[in-house]
Amino acid sequence: MSDGPRNVPHKKQLAVSRRVRVPGPDADWAALHAFAQTFDAAFFLSSSTATIVQLAYRPAFEAVERGEHLGGDLGITLLRAALWFQARSDTFAGASDFSSPEVERFYRAVCEELHTRTHGWVEDAT
Repeated sequence: MSDGPRNVPHKKQLAVSRRVRVPGPDADWAALHAFAQTFDAAFFLSSSTATIVQLAYRPAFEAVERGEHLGGDLGITLLRAALWFQARSDTFAGASDFSSPEVERFYRAVCEELHTRTHGWVEDAT
């Protein structure tokens, strides 16, 4: 009998899914900003920020500016990508609060829509 390695199959690791709470639209900037970073649009949508802006951020931001509902072609992935892009921009700018009333409306509108569509919970996709 050998003490060497045995050909014993290893147990498969199960993927562990972590869920994160979508903050309500009345949450403070820190909570909204932290939630936005629970998604990595560069991994899940595109490594090109120009593509993320074109597909997700610009359509979502403009819809909020026009006071439109964030439905239609903006699925959960695109909404989270748009929010991720805004948070990334805020981080690079060194923001510690909403940089403008428009940005505040954007964070709140996207989180409100996500909260409604997902019953307040999404997968941690960082």
